[in-house]
Amino acid sequence: MSLIKWTEEDGRVRLGLPSDLDLPMAQPLLDSLRAGLAASADVTVQADQVERISAACVQALVVAARDAAERGAAFTVAAPSEVLSEACEDLGLAAWLKEWSGESRA
Repeated sequence: MSLIKWTEEDGRVRLGLPSDLDLPMAQPLLDSLRAGLAASADVTVQADQVERISAACVQALVVAARDAAERGAAFTVAAPSEVLSEACEDLGLAAWLKEWSGESRA
């Protein structure tokens, strides 16, 4: 199982998501997202490598986005993979993904 890659630069946290975000990865993902938001007001989730994602992991991303919004923090889902985009669409979250991936800000 591949782990979430954490990098910090100029006060910004970037979390690189692994290719497989199945159900057992939901809690580690949520923990990483919460730690990122605790460490920085600017968190980017790099999502281009996601090849499989559970609904629980999508939920963890939604929770992190909500937490970031409540704190006034910047939260971005960068380069969402086709699999992540399709999962969000299937769950009725396509508009959410567009908002947090910056597509609606373009």
